[in-house]
Amino acid sequence: MKLRILHLDDNPDDHELVRLALARAGLHCDIEAVSNRDGYVSALEREPFDVIISDSGIPGYDGNAAMSAARDSRPATPFIVVSGGVDPRIAPEPEDHACARLPKTELSRLASVIDTVRRRAPKGATRPLSIASAAAPAPRIDAPPSGPAAGAAAGPSDGAHVAGMKHLVDAVQQLSLARDLQTVMDIVRHAARRLAGSDGATFVLRDGDRCFYAEEDAISPLWKGQRFPLSACISGWAMLNRRAAIIPDIYQDSRIPHDAYRPTFVKSLMMTPIRTSAPIGAIGVYWARNHEATHEEIELLRALADSTCVAIESVDLLENLEKRVAERTREVRESSAELEVLNQELEAFCHSAAHDLRPPLSTIDGFTQALLEDSRGSLDDAGRAHLGRITGAVERMQALIGDLLTLSRIVRLPMNPVQVDLSQMAREIIDGHRTASPERKVEVSIPGGLAAEADAGLLRIVLENLLSNAWKYSSKTEAARIEVGTESDAAGRKSYFVRDNGAGFDSQCASKLFSPFQRLHTQSQFPGTGVGLSTVKRIVHRHGGKIWATADIGKGACFQFTLGPAPGSLRSC
Repeated sequence: MKLRILHLDDNPDDHELVRLALARAGLHCDIEAVSNRDGYVSALEREPFDVIISDSGIPGYDGNAAMSAARDSRPATPFIVVSGGVDPRIAPEPEDHACARLPKTELSRLASVIDTVRRRAPKGATRPLSIASAAAPAPRIDAPPSGPAAGAAAGPSDGAHVAGMKHLVDAVQQLSLARDLQTVMDIVRHAARRLAGSDGATFVLRDGDRCFYAEEDAISPLWKGQRFPLSACISGWAMLNRRAAIIPDIYQDSRIPHDAYRPTFVKSLMMTPIRTSAPIGAIGVYWARNHEATHEEIELLRALADSTCVAIESVDLLENLEKRVAERTREVRESSAELEVLNQELEAFCHSAAHDLRPPLSTIDGFTQALLEDSRGSLDDAGRAHLGRITGAVERMQALIGDLLTLSRIVRLPMNPVQVDLSQMAREIIDGHRTASPERKVEVSIPGGLAAEADAGLLRIVLENLLSNAWKYSSKTEAARIEVGTESDAAGRKSYFVRDNGAGFDSQCASKLFSPFQRLHTQSQFPGTGVGLSTVKRIVHRHGGKIWATADIGKGACFQFTLGPAPGSLRSC
């Protein structure tokens, strides 16, 4: 007999992760997934459940209220709070043994927690669990379970699922670099059409009590540039009701203004709000045939809408910050204190944006690994290769986020100048590269006695970036050579350098190197994020120094920096 479970959570990805966790543990169950208070209360009143699982809070309805409703309606039913950040206020009463709490990071324990709370429940209130024998392997998930929480099945659709995930990863990457609303709309309108396999897509913005059809990508014109009342169009319905509208046949749905659609190709559509708590727009996709959106298409479009919301908020914040910087600079011009405040806000934005990008990446990575594990036997070489590309893209994005966080922290770290042995520090860094790449034979010259007065931790970041670049860009050079040393200008001012004989670059482009995301080589030639040298520049400037670079294509590069007051003139390598 299957276990009946009621699951309250407003995140569809969390519904799917709970289903996967229970299936892998061998727990056979029917899950009814609900995302709001009305659906939850209706389910409680309609039929009994063996277990109730709830997030600690959804918009407008917290976990305390969910537990209270469950106790009023089904007092003997085990209740489990599963949340990313378990709310300490939602703690079971001491005598309520049929309650438990579990972080979402420990979903592998969910089946055993269910077993525990069911055993604690009053006798006769629960039915026996249908858990596979511990000696038997966990069942394969070859077909989706029934109900709203059903996920995509392994089998012939795997190729389409992999392709959809790849398109989603590409869109998230592009959105993370968008710096204006038009760029966001261009990315989303094309991505939405690809993800849904549709004949058209629109990007709708909420403009007060009207819907503005700002952009579109379709086989023939739709409504770009037009505005309609929220109450008169399906995008307005999706925003007002804060949920997706899925319409297989527009001429059978009373919400559709049929006269407005007759001149178009549209026969079916799906419209998803951008942000459910307070929608700021909507993404619509349209088909020229009768088509009911699949579970996968719905989830992919929801994920795109979530990423779009983050991108728009980041663009708005960046534009506001840039405007404030310009206004304050004109007003106070020489006021370094005012500029410092604004710089701190920009750094906080970088830190916040990087953190906001991590949850969708973790979701993509988690489902990619789940697909690889559950469909290993049914995926062909091309499918596995696609999964590898998705995983690689996620890793590159995670590395970029890590570098951005390092960059944002540099200006906030306290300075503690001490006498630093640069020779020893450089040797330790090179030894690490030799250990990681024992097959490489690189001639390295590091003289003894190199020293500087600086913050040891920050200076190590400088050397690690410069030596890592030298090691990387000399990897395709025979008889590779790396040199660390010092030089002095005519005034006796000391500078430090790291030189290699690797790929080099066009010296006319040297000024671009120290700006974030500026790279002079492709990812396929030499991988990287384009943030390391920006970090180096900030550290050197915090020490009152200056950094510059000289190079020739195919002949190597030299990065040189000073520590202390900026020099008047310095020699190149």
